[in-house]
Amino acid sequence: MRSFNGEPNPFFANRPMYSVNERPLMDSRDYNRLLQESGDAYVPWQSLDRDNNNTNMVVTKWTQTGSATCAGTVTVCGFSEGAQENWLITQHINTVLPGGGGERLRKVTVQFEGTLNGCDISRQCRQSFELYKWETSAIDRNGATNTNNYVRVGRVSPAVTSGVMSFVDYHDIELGTTGGFYLGVVDLSTCVTLTRILVLYYVCPEETSELISRPEAIESQSLEGSPSVEGECVENSSTESGANPILICGGRGQWDVIEPCLCNPGYQLNSSQDKCSGTSRGCANCVNVMFFCRVPRGNLLIRTG
Repeated sequence: MRSFNGEPNPFFANRPMYSVNERPLMDSRDYNRLLQESGDAYVPWQSLDRDNNNTNMVVTKWTQTGSATCAGTVTVCGFSEGAQENWLITQHINTVLPGGGGERLRKVTVQFEGTLNGCDISRQCRQSFELYKWETSAIDRNGATNTNNYVRVGRVSPAVTSGVMSFVDYHDIELGTTGGFYLGVVDLSTCVTLTRILVLYYVCPEETSELISRPEAIESQSLEGSPSVEGECVENSSTESGANPILICGGRGQWDVIEPCLCNPGYQLNSSQDKCSGTSRGCANCVNVMFFCRVPRGNLLIRTG
């Protein structure tokens, strides 16, 4: 888990487990308190009111709700007071990969979980909110409150249906090479409760499947292209070209195979589909339609099944 400025990591029994593909960088559920309240100690996030439209003396900026335990929930609902511009600023998010090599992430994913409140009955209320980033390698809470430092990176428009206003939404953010950033969530007259904000990146796990031994790899770090990764064929198998199998670590940490491994002549895929076993009859008994087998008849590849 991640901590803030040396703050001890709390233990929350109800935190969801992360999947083998997920590498969290910041999770709002890591903290008892996200926003400053009377008597609170130093807390990681900041709430800014940039419109000052509080005609009825109603608090319109982002506030924290829920009990003091595991209260990683924030809400805003000031649209009835006029045009709104309320900023929720997270802590600094470090994007330097572990391992000492200094490699920086060039893309992260932000996962939002929450509920739209009342937006289905009011034309004043928008069903979306804006995302901004300020890239900086250093923790700078004063600089983080200067909204002129930020650039817009997108809009979150949750897909909700009539009567069901809860949502889970994902947004990818491209980054430079600074090694860190602040995330700004901006309310422009919506009414929303965010129960979780999770910033993470994805990896394709180290595993052996479909006759290929695959190394752990980070999901493609560009929104425009996917670099290839080399795997290794298991014993008694090879690619058609004779080179190592080519893979791509694709969206959300899922492996895509570009050049597969095939059982060598005289071997066939076993029942568990992870090894090539010897047989005196070549591939006559192959049954798995997802694989090809070389047979000792010229250089033909025959699909079986």
